[in-house]
Amino acid sequence: MSKKIETQRIDIRVPVQLLKEIEKYQEQQGIANRTTAMLELVRKGLSDLREGK
Repeated sequence: MSKKIETQRIDIRVPVQLLKEIEKYQEQQGIANRTTAMLELVRKGLSDLREGK
């Protein structure tokens, strides 16, 4: 049985140009939906911060 990750729904407004870049990333990576693409990008950004990049 897999452990369920607790989530919280949020609503954000994203500039159209940034959204287009996220959707381009989503398409290039073959990611099924925009939310998953955004979460992946946030995780990558946080990882870079932790690593001092």
